[in-house]
Amino acid sequence: MKKQTVAVIVAIYKDLEALRLIVDSLQSQTRIPDEIIIAEDARHPYVKDYVDSLKCDNVIHVSHEDKGWRKEKILNEAIKISKSDYLIFIDGDCVPYTNFVKAQMELSEKKTALCGRRSEPGKAFSSKLRSGELSIAQYEKNYLPNYFKLTLDKTRHIDEGVVFSTDSLIFKLIHKVGRKNSHIVGCNWSCHKEDLLLINGYDEDFDMPSTGEDSDVERRLRHFGVKMKSCRNAAGMAHLDHPRMFNEETSSKAEALMQTKKDIFICKNGLKKL
Repeated sequence: MKKQTVAVIVAIYKDLEALRLIVDSLQSQTRIPDEIIIAEDARHPYVKDYVDSLKCDNVIHVSHEDKGWRKEKILNEAIKISKSDYLIFIDGDCVPYTNFVKAQMELSEKKTALCGRRSEPGKAFSSKLRSGELSIAQYEKNYLPNYFKLTLDKTRHIDEGVVFSTDSLIFKLIHKVGRKNSHIVGCNWSCHKEDLLLINGYDEDFDMPSTGEDSDVERRLRHFGVKMKSCRNAAGMAHLDHPRMFNEETSSKAEALMQTKKDIFICKNGLKKL
């Protein structure tokens, strides 16, 4: 049987420091991805220079001019150029744990989207990760011993930072009891490329943060029989602290746009322009 190929698509904007950590992590995974596609919602020379300096066959960079929030568009461009069977989507401020890709692949199933989350360390731990004082492997390994310090650092979603192997009894119990109602969050999710092609990818009409990269995609995938499955506490990652982009006005506008599309399951402004 042919080995399933996998791409990790990293959506970034400006944060080269975080991107370096992400690429380092992905190139050190227990299952190294066949493709690492850096989807830059802008076109900054320092990002291109960094990618060129890597000289890695599995790292691909796609970008477009910075004209405001066009994350869905650049993600579609990444999907188009990917040659992999399976696609994992992460944000450019989220550093994956060492077994992240391996866990995603072990849990993957046909007609299934995996739904993950992330821990969000506060300023102190984020600073240590960014500076290299603390590696993502050390962060992961010492997560429980540092639990009290992480609490003092105002870590959000702190329980999401605890990970188990996918075949462990505790992981299976957690998901049998409490992970039945799963939803896509755009910073950590995955599916087979063929399922995204079926819904024509991301809807590029969503030109603001929230909804378009998760709720809208999930709604349309579900319509075509793709089930949602949790990969929480297996495919872990750390979200680096930074100022928030979301606000109530943006969320309200995105939800209003979502309501106009509730009966549309193959978006018109997607991978193809219909």
